[in-house]
Amino acid sequence: MSLWYFFFGIIGIIVAIILIFGLPRKNSGRLPNIECIYNTEVAKAFERMTNLPPFKLLYQKVVSRLKEFNPSGKLVDIGCGTGNLIVKIAEKYPGLELIGVDISSETLDYAKKRATRKKLDKKIEFKIGNVEDLPFPNNSVDIIVSTLSLHHWEDPTKAFKEIYRVVKENGSLLIFDFRRDSRKFFYGFLKFITKVIVPKPLKKVNEPLGSLQSGYTPREINEIFSQISVKNVEIKPFLAWMFIIITK
Repeated sequence: MSLWYFFFGIIGIIVAIILIFGLPRKNSGRLPNIECIYNTEVAKAFERMTNLPPFKLLYQKVVSRLKEFNPSGKLVDIGCGTGNLIVKIAEKYPGLELIGVDISSETLDYAKKRATRKKLDKKIEFKIGNVEDLPFPNNSVDIIVSTLSLHHWEDPTKAFKEIYRVVKENGSLLIFDFRRDSRKFFYGFLKFITKVIVPKPLKKVNEPLGSLQSGYTPREINEIFSQISVKNVEIKPFLAWMFIIITK
C-alpha cells in the first residue's frame, strides 16, 4: 500500500503543476459507454479499484459537499456501486434514511457486504433499479447523490426527468462526474492507469478511460437541462470533473 501512496503522491505533485501552468483541454466526440457490471469478475475488480486512495478522497469530497445541503430525511445514492459513498454518508449522518440504487446485482452484493462489515446493514437499504425508472413514488426523496454514474446513463434527459419526479419540492441533487473536455494530461494518466495498473477484467471493458471518454462537457450538460423544465442548476467545473447541483 505504501507504494500506492508514493505513486499517487507523485501524481498529485504533477497535477498541481499542470493546474498552475495549464494544458490544452481535450476536444473530442463522446464515445458512449453503457455500464453493465453483470460479470462477477468485473464487479470484484471494480470493488478493488474503488478502495484505492484516489477514490476514497473522491468519496470524502462528496460527503463534505453534502454539508451545504444540511441533509435530513431520505437520501438516495443512484449508481451506488459497491457502496463506498453511501457507507461514508451513513457514518457521517446517522439520522438519514439511506437507500442505494444500482442496476447491477453483482455490485450490490459487495455493497451489502460492506454495510454489514461496518454494522450499517440496518441503516442502509439497497435496491436494484434503473435511473430512468426509479423505484420511488413522486416527491418522496429529499436528496439524491450520484458519483461517476452520469456518463453511463443511456438517456440522460429521461434520467433527469425521472430524478426530478421523485425529488421533493425544495429537495436537492448532487452529481459528481468526469468531464470529457479534461486536460490532456489527465487523458494520458488514465490511459496509463487503464493499460498498466487496473485489474484485467476492467481493462477488458476499457475502464476507467472509457468512463472519461463517455463523459459530458459542462456545455453539453447545460444543453440537456435546456430541453427539460429543470431550474436552479449550478455546474461547478474543475480540472477533469464537475459537480452538478440542482435544487427543485
